[in-house]
Amino acid sequence: MNKILIYISLSVLLFTACGGGSSNGLKSNSQAPSQGKISSHRPANFHGYELKDYLSPSESKNITIYKYKNGNLLREEKLSYELGERSVKIKSLVNLGGYIRYYFPRDQDDVIEVSIHKDEKVESLKMNNFVDINDSVTTKGGDCKVVKHFDNLQLPYDPHSFNDVLEIECPNSTGYYQKEVGLVLENLKSDLENNNLEFLPDFGERDIIHVDKSDSRLANLNLDSAKEAKVDRLWEPPYNLLGQGMKIGLVDGGRVLETHVELRGRVTNLNDSRYNKHATHTAGTLISKGVHLPSSRGFANEAHIYAIDYNQLYFADSIKALLNYGVLISNHSYGFEGPDGLGVYDKDSYNLDKVVEGNPYIIAVIAAGNDGRKYKRDSDFTKWFLIKGGANSKNVITVAAVDDDSGVISDFSSRGPIHGGRLKPDISLDGYNVLSTVVNPSEIDDDSYGRLYGTSMAAPAVTGTITLLAQRYKQINSTNPRLDTIKAIIFNTAKDIENPGPDFKSGFGQLDAYKAVRVIDSMDSDNSLVKLESIIQNEHLTYTFSVGAYENFRVSVAWVDLANEYEGLVNDLDIYLESEFGDKVYPFTLDEYHPDKNAVQTKPNHLDPQEQIETTLEPGVRYTLHILGTNIRKSQDFTLVSNIPLPKVKSNMKIAPMHLQIHDIYETVSKD
Repeated sequence: MNKILIYISLSVLLFTACGGGSSNGLKSNSQAPSQGKISSHRPANFHGYELKDYLSPSESKNITIYKYKNGNLLREEKLSYELGERSVKIKSLVNLGGYIRYYFPRDQDDVIEVSIHKDEKVESLKMNNFVDINDSVTTKGGDCKVVKHFDNLQLPYDPHSFNDVLEIECPNSTGYYQKEVGLVLENLKSDLENNNLEFLPDFGERDIIHVDKSDSRLANLNLDSAKEAKVDRLWEPPYNLLGQGMKIGLVDGGRVLETHVELRGRVTNLNDSRYNKHATHTAGTLISKGVHLPSSRGFANEAHIYAIDYNQLYFADSIKALLNYGVLISNHSYGFEGPDGLGVYDKDSYNLDKVVEGNPYIIAVIAAGNDGRKYKRDSDFTKWFLIKGGANSKNVITVAAVDDDSGVISDFSSRGPIHGGRLKPDISLDGYNVLSTVVNPSEIDDDSYGRLYGTSMAAPAVTGTITLLAQRYKQINSTNPRLDTIKAIIFNTAKDIENPGPDFKSGFGQLDAYKAVRVIDSMDSDNSLVKLESIIQNEHLTYTFSVGAYENFRVSVAWVDLANEYEGLVNDLDIYLESEFGDKVYPFTLDEYHPDKNAVQTKPNHLDPQEQIETTLEPGVRYTLHILGTNIRKSQDFTLVSNIPLPKVKSNMKIAPMHLQIHDIYETVSKD
C-alpha cells in the first residue's frame, strides 16, 4: 500500500465555519506533509484546537493537541495511539479510553480521515470539556461560536433525541452537533425563533452550514462538501494527459491566490480583486499540483488558468473577455441568489447561447446551483425547476453534484427542468467533500487547504475532465473540439444514475472520463465512433447496419443551436431507429409535468439540442438510424456518437455538381 498520511478531524474539536469541511484551514509548510508538521499563523484572537502532528502509519506515538484562547495557549491535551493492521487504536485521551473510526479512500493516496468517538465501555469526556462556551469553532477564528450545551436535546415534532449536543451560532444560522453524529440539524434563526425546526436525516461528519451573506445577487454555490473525482487513468501512460499547453478560464468570486504552492506559475488573474477562498478552491480542483498535499491534486495540473472576478464580468461577457486570451474552455461556479428566475430561460441564458452560436468551440461549464433543499423551508422555492440564469442556456454544460457516499445526486443540487420541459442539468460529477487549495483573504498563506461542497465543486471537476478530453482530441485531430462534439461524447459514455436514462436530477448521468477518451481514440482508426455531419431543412440522413450478436446500442446526437429570445429550439433535428420489420425506437423524452417519472422512448424529441437512443439490438436484423432535418433555419452542423461503428451516411438530398447548377441558372435567366 502506498504511504498514507493520516490527520485527525476530532469531530467537534476542529469545526469549520461557512460550509467548509473537517480539514478546512489545515496548511502545509514548506516541507512535505510526510514530515509530519502543520504550520500555523494564528490571529491574535484565535480560539480553538490545533493538532501539531500528523498521525503516521509507520509508528505508534504520542501527539499533543493545543487549545488556544484569545491567541494564548490555554491547555494541552495528550493523545496516545497505536497502529493495528487496518486501524488506529486510541490508547489514551486525557487518560480516558476511546477509539478512532477510520476509512480508506479508493485511491490509497488520499489522507485518511479519523474521528474520535466515545468508547461506551469507558467514561468519556463531554464535549463541553473539549470546547468551552463562547469558543470559536473554526480552525483559524471566525464568526461562529459555541453558545449552549445540552445533556439531552429533544427535537420538536420528531421522536429523535440526542445526548451531549452543542449549539453553534453563526450570524444567519444555528447548528446543533452531537459528538458521534456531527450536524444534527441546521436552520435559519427565524425558523428557530418560530420553533419550526426540521430534522435532517443525513448524518455523518458535518460542519457548520451557514446562509450566504453576500450583498450581491451573485453568490458562490458552496453548500456541501465534495470528494475529488478521479481521472487518474488519463494521467497515466499511454495518455499522460495533464493539460499540457491547455488554457482554462475561471470565472469566480474574486482573485485566485496565484502564489499558492500548488498553483504557482500557472494562474493569470485578469482582475485586481481581493483574494477569494472559493475561487482558489475551484482553481485547485482544476490545476493543483498536489505536491505538498497529494489529496489536493487537480484534474489538469499543467494547464494555465485565466481568472476573472464575476463581480466584474460574468457569463457571456466573461467568456468574450476570455476569448481575447485564446481561452475556449471555462468554469463558472456561481449563480443567482433567491427564488427569482427559477427554471426560466432569461437574458443571461440568451446571451450565452448567442456567444456560443458565434463560436461553437466555446465550452462553458456552469454549476447547476444548490437550491435543492430550499423548497423544504421556503415556499417561494419549488422542488423542481430550480436552475437559474446562464445555467439554463442551451449551449452550455450544466453540472449537478453527486454524493459519493450514496452514488446519487446530492439533495442540495438544483434540479431541472427548464420551463417548457427542456433537460437540465446535463451531466454530473462528485461535488461532495472536495479537498483543494484555499486562501484566507485576511491572512494570506501560500499553503492552505480546505474542503467545500456544492455544485461549485462538481463543475470544475467536469471542466478539468473536459480539458483533458479536449487535449486528447487535439492530439488526434489537430484541432479543438466543438461544444456539440464534447457533449455527444460525454453524454453517450456517462454512467447512468438516478432514473434510467436522462433525468432532471443528473442529466445523462455521471461523467466517465476513461470511456470518453476511448471514444476519442476511435477517431484515429477506420472504425470511428464519432461522426461530424451537417443537415439542412427536410434532409433525411440514414445509417443502415446490423450486428452479429445481441448488443446494447447507445447513440447520441448534439448540436449548437441558434440563440432564441424564447425558450424553444430554433433548429430541430430528430432521430429514431427502425428495424427491417418496421419497429421504431425514439429518443428519450421526459415529462415536465411529472418530472420525477422515468424517461420514455415513444415519440420524437422537439425540445432538446441533444437526443439519445438506447436499446438492445438483435443479431442478423438490419437496422437503420434516421436523422431528420425537421426544422432547420440554415445548415446545421452536428455530432453523432455511438458505441458501435456506423457505416457511411446516406442522404436523400441529391446535390448536383456545381457546373450543372450554374448551367440551370443560366438556362433559367435566358428563358426569362
